[in-house]
Amino acid sequence: MAVIGHAHAAPALDTSLPTAAQIQRIHADLADHKTYSELSQGDRAQVVNALSRIGGALGDDAVLSSLHPSAQVDVVNDQELVNTLLARARADSRLVCRREQATGSNRIQTVCMTVAERAAARERSMEAMRKTGFSQPENRP
Repeated sequence: MAVIGHAHAAPALDTSLPTAAQIQRIHADLADHKTYSELSQGDRAQVVNALSRIGGALGDDAVLSSLHPSAQVDVVNDQELVNTLLARARADSRLVCRREQATGSNRIQTVCMTVAERAAARERSMEAMRKTGFSQPENRP
C-alpha cells in the first residue's frame, strides 16, 4: 500500500514485504547523494526519522499484519511520509530538455536541466527582476 505521484511507479517502501532490506536500500540511496539529490535537508531528516521508526516497529523480518492495530496506523503513516517525500524528490530530479534560441541568434541549442534546477533558475530570475524594479509595471517608462 503506497501512494506516490505516478500511478505506474513502484513505492519506495512497501511494508507488506520484509522491511530491513528496503530500509537499507533507501539509506544507501540517500547516502550516495545522487538518487535523491533534490531532497532538502529537512525532508531528508524526516525520511531518516520515519525509516528508523518503521524499522523499530517492524523489526528485521516482521510484516505489517503482525503488529497491533494502533502500531499499524503509525507505520502506515510513516510509510506514506517516506513514499511522498521520495516520490517528490524523484519527480524533481527528472531531466527536462528544451530547444531554445538565444536572442539575436538563429542557432538553436538544446538546454537540459532538472525540474528543481529550472525552478531555482526561475526563482533567481524573478528575484533579479524584483531587485531591479522591472517586475512592477508602474516603474516602466
